[in-house]
Amino acid sequence: MFAKIQMELASEKNQAIQFQKATVLQSILMSRIKPEYAQAMHESGLHPYSQSVRTERGKSIWTVCTSNKESYHNIIEPLQSDSFTRFVMENDSCNVSIRTKQQNIICKTDFMDRFYFTDSGRTIKVIFRTPTAFKSQGQYVFFPDLKLIYQSLMNKYDAASVDESVKSDEALEQLVAYGKIIQYRLQSGFFAVGGVKIPSFMGEITIKVAGPQAMVNFANLLFHFGEYSGIGIKTAMGMGNICVAERIKV
Repeated sequence: MFAKIQMELASEKNQAIQFQKATVLQSILMSRIKPEYAQAMHESGLHPYSQSVRTERGKSIWTVCTSNKESYHNIIEPLQSDSFTRFVMENDSCNVSIRTKQQNIICKTDFMDRFYFTDSGRTIKVIFRTPTAFKSQGQYVFFPDLKLIYQSLMNKYDAASVDESVKSDEALEQLVAYGKIIQYRLQSGFFAVGGVKIPSFMGEITIKVAGPQAMVNFANLLFHFGEYSGIGIKTAMGMGNICVAERIKV
């Protein structure tokens, strides 16, 4: 199952909570999780969740997503508690209240039916709502490279699954061969984590997918999964939040 909870935050200072504060919110999130589960995630190196904060229409929205049942029960359920209505961002000595909570859940069967077993559109518009970057050969990559995008999504999908694997060199090569970025509107910037400024990008790209319909469906499946997993590095710290626009014609 894939789940998402979106919480509208209000700062006592009446200031928008920008995406850079996601690293602080990460510590708030960890304080709500059972220590043994947090330790298990740390030891395994897997992060079956993503979280980020963004400003949208003047509202600060904190989004936390999980990609399997175990992570849902251990991460999102504690956030749903009626007692979790406020917290303190210690770095800013700022009280923050949670105005609203909105949750969405989709089971894996319905997800597959919607995005893989139904003919999807060949044009996919992806909006990168928080800074996004990749790590390749020891270097940061802050441009939407299709191979790195698909590779990231496949790795995250497999990490969240216990009963299937989608990653293969052949599938990756075909996705890259059949895909082409036909439009983009991007801006570069930095995202600070632990004192390190990571070069990154935000904005949107439009991808045209050629080839067999099954490959088109697979690409759509991965990008819609990315709405829960995020894309690229540091998605548990606030980077790589995306959304997929409604089907468009180009």
